[in-house]
Amino acid sequence: MLSQDQRAKLTAEAERRGIDADKLIAAAEKRLSGDVKADKKPVAPSAEPKPLYMYHLPFVTVNEVRETWLGLDPIPGGEMNAAKYAAEQSAPVKTDPPPAE
Repeated sequence: MLSQDQRAKLTAEAERRGIDADKLIAAAEKRLSGDVKADKKPVAPSAEPKPLYMYHLPFVTVNEVRETWLGLDPIPGGEMNAAKYAAEQSAPVKTDPPPAE
């Protein structure tokens, strides 16, 4: 059972994302009850998400990208800025100049 504080946070998040708060709360309660095998698809906004471009990454979190654009479940630590996360996951950049010939 969700607390009043959890319900308020879910309602605020639903309003922010433009989704039905009652459906989001029902999905959260269903997940808490352990009955998630029937419907694993996350509650999604009614409209298709806008295209994701590289310049969006400084303004969104990893979990926003996963949930909104990729349709994946959130990950622990996913509140990290997506641009920072992408930079940490990329290969190191060599700063030494090439050898002179």
